[in-house]
Amino acid sequence: MRPYRPEDIHAYAKWLTQECQAAGLNAEQYGAEIFIHGASNHLSERIICKPDAQDRLRWHWSWGVPIGRLNDSSRLLAVDDIEELISSISKVVCVPVRRGM
Repeated sequence: MRPYRPEDIHAYAKWLTQECQAAGLNAEQYGAEIFIHGASNHLSERIICKPDAQDRLRWHWSWGVPIGRLNDSSRLLAVDDIEELISSISKVVCVPVRRGM
């Protein structure tokens, strides 16, 4: 595979940031990283775009694991699987806050 240029990675990050914002998420881009703040301000996530062990460009959670499909996390998402990426990210940062416990 060809080496990924920083400009390519930043372009993917910009695209995902804009799509997250369009979906109602509070997202900010910092280079290849995207910070997403949950609605309750208790949940946030840092997503980073980088090559995986097979040198395929992927989105990774802050704990270093590539982001997989919601119904099968062993099937990794490609950098351009935007709709599924937003769904996965939303599941992490948009967990409803429990009240009255």
